[in-house]
Amino acid sequence: MREYHIYKIREDVALDYYGMETKLFQLFQENREAKGRLKEATEKQIQYIIQQVNKVEIQDHLNKYLRETEGYIMRDNKHYIMSPKRNSQAGLCIYKMHIKLFSEGSQDSEACFFEALRNYDGTFIAMDFSREQYGWLKPLKSLEIAELSESNKAFK
Repeated sequence: MREYHIYKIREDVALDYYGMETKLFQLFQENREAKGRLKEATEKQIQYIIQQVNKVEIQDHLNKYLRETEGYIMRDNKHYIMSPKRNSQAGLCIYKMHIKLFSEGSQDSEACFFEALRNYDGTFIAMDFSREQYGWLKPLKSLEIAELSESNKAFK
């Protein structure tokens, strides 16, 4: 089973750390293993760079975005996509400071959740600590380029 912890990173931090996802992952990984003062220090750093997740907004967005997805259901404020035909299933839980995604089988169901979250906000980063995999759900350079082109329009 794959397990992803998904965090909403402050936009200024996300733009500064584009291409340096490894540093963010190392901070979160170190926090998971730390004790004592190191745990306190890394916890403060993490609290500074992440933003609270708006549970109601994300619930609504997921319901609208995934409504037509085969095998999608919402039960007890948890979201599931089960696709036996594709040997894929995934579940998503939204917490105050992060989102947790569990999946088994092929990656089709988890990809649906990632796409829905990417469509909601461009500053999510997903981390699978057991497999040491991590990455932005949306390429931030495209976000930065879009912002620059928007600001350039104001000068025309």
